[in-house]
Amino acid sequence: MSALRKEAIEFDYGQDTEQYSPNKRRIKRKKNNNVIESFKNTVMLAVTFILGILIVYNYAVITDKQMELNTLNKEIVDLNDDIDQYNIALESIKNTNSIEEMAKAYLGMNYPTRKQTVFVDFAYGNAETTEDETEVLAEDENLFVGLLDKVVSFIR
Repeated sequence: MSALRKEAIEFDYGQDTEQYSPNKRRIKRKKNNNVIESFKNTVMLAVTFILGILIVYNYAVITDKQMELNTLNKEIVDLNDDIDQYNIALESIKNTNSIEEMAKAYLGMNYPTRKQTVFVDFAYGNAETTEDETEVLAEDENLFVGLLDKVVSFIR
């Protein structure tokens, strides 16, 4: 025997002596494994594709909602500006000076003269004064006030 050549030693483990051909079983396992692996790869590819589509769809929905929100914010700003303009116009209309000017210009109104004003004297608890006396007092006062107005207007 040479040192380079080894002898093959066979061990018997008490198994039945069946013909074992390692090539046949390996071929079946490899074909079976190839089918399973290709199916797994196809499923994983399909799942990845579906997830990608879902992510893109969700981003599209988010973008759409953001655009709607921006549109609503612009409308809110525009409406607030309109409200401010209306408030400014309302303040100028509520101004008493402008109301007086409009009444004088468009309606021909003037302040009442003293002749046009009537002062009524109510006597509470004094039942002795009658309506006739109140009318006479008011007429006398109106005459005096009318004369006073004429003098003042003549001086001006």
